[in-house]
Amino acid sequence: MRIDSRKLEKMAEWMEKREDIPKGWIYLGDNTECYFIGQPGKRNILVFLANPGTSNPGDNNIDSTIKKVKNLAAEDMYDGWIMAYLYPLRTKDSKELPENEDKKLLEKNLKVLIALTKAYKIDAVWASWGNTIDTRFYLGDILYDIQEKLECDCEWYYRGKMTSDGNPRHPKYIKSGEEYRWFPVCDYAANWRYADVYF
Repeated sequence: MRIDSRKLEKMAEWMEKREDIPKGWIYLGDNTECYFIGQPGKRNILVFLANPGTSNPGDNNIDSTIKKVKNLAAEDMYDGWIMAYLYPLRTKDSKELPENEDKKLLEKNLKVLIALTKAYKIDAVWASWGNTIDTRFYLGDILYDIQEKLECDCEWYYRGKMTSDGNPRHPKYIKSGEEYRWFPVCDYAANWRYADVYF
């Protein structure tokens, strides 16, 4: 999809004026790509999954993962939540992700994420991509750029326990009441970016 850079520069104003999405929602996507979806408030948590599924703005159009994220965020006193993605290509199953990345798509995603975090105050980042990150090298590699360039001064966290493979668990495996734990995203991402150096 084509993204207007001028609108990204005034993202909050653009989202507020849009008549094609429910009031209070923000969304950038189409049938094949989704860069973010959410309902920002005064205290926002930015949630990262590996890639988007089929959800669209509106309480009747979101999948079970986003419903759970909304509930968990509210439970932890975040009145706003925003879902973003390491790779913005929609698939019904992450196994359908391409073996090789579309570099232009990654560049667009990074540009959008930078604009997003400039436009909205982010109080915490929740890493929640599960073991999907292990299935495509480019997911871990682009994380390095994302965590380095986001325009927010906040910590990254995961919830509950890490997976047995050492990745932040997907929200569908998180139970109500499980605590946030500090996530060393810089070191984690560097292991992907510089994997060829060490192995």
